[in-house]
Amino acid sequence: MAVKQLAGKTKLVATKVQGSPQGKPAFYRIAEVHFPSLEALQACAASAGGKETLAHAAKISTGGAPVVLIAEEQTFTF
Repeated sequence: MAVKQLAGKTKLVATKVQGSPQGKPAFYRIAEVHFPSLEALQACAASAGGKETLAHAAKISTGGAPVVLIAEEQTFTF
């Protein structure tokens, strides 16, 4: 759903959690949606597609409400 509905995104990374050294992982899946600016993210979240995607995430989440974090990425090349 996020691939089609989230206008303005520049990258989507979907990760399925395989396990944790501490036991059962707290999360099953992690989705990173990248935007060129905070303003682009806010516009997307306010759009019909953004609202529909967030509502869908809440609907399918079996471990409680989805955790939404806003972060600034730094990339290091070695």
